[in-house]
Amino acid sequence: MDISLKEVTKDNWLEVIHLEITKEQEDYVALNSESIAESHFYPHYVNRAIYRGDEVVGFLQYYQELEEGLPDEFYIAQFMVDVKYQGQGIGTTATKLAIEELSAIPECKVITILYMPGHHAMRRFYSRFGFVVTEEDEEDGVVMELKVK
Repeated sequence: MDISLKEVTKDNWLEVIHLEITKEQEDYVALNSESIAESHFYPHYVNRAIYRGDEVVGFLQYYQELEEGLPDEFYIAQFMVDVKYQGQGIGTTATKLAIEELSAIPECKVITILYMPGHHAMRRFYSRFGFVVTEEDEEDGVVMELKVK
């Protein structure tokens, strides 16, 4: 499977914002358009289109936790695969690529993610990569982290 992460640019951003998720997932995932817009106010936010071959099939956003005073921690703020491509291993491969990319950043020692209450499939998914639960709150969600250095 030819999965890659590429920068979101003026040439592919429309494809990224037209990606879709299931109705049930809408409670757990932000709109890609909102995430991309937010990144224009925070230059340290990194947007990646997930490609299968030459087709955009997902979206990933991460950033260094500078506002929190945690420069060695990087947060995966958005991660989604279009509904048409879910269940095909794309998310697994894209997660491995994201971990590799983040691990290569000298400052990155910890990668964190957050999933919303009720979306426990994400706990099983991220646990496969070594993420462990560090905080659990019924309103704010579940924080998982992976130490990479």
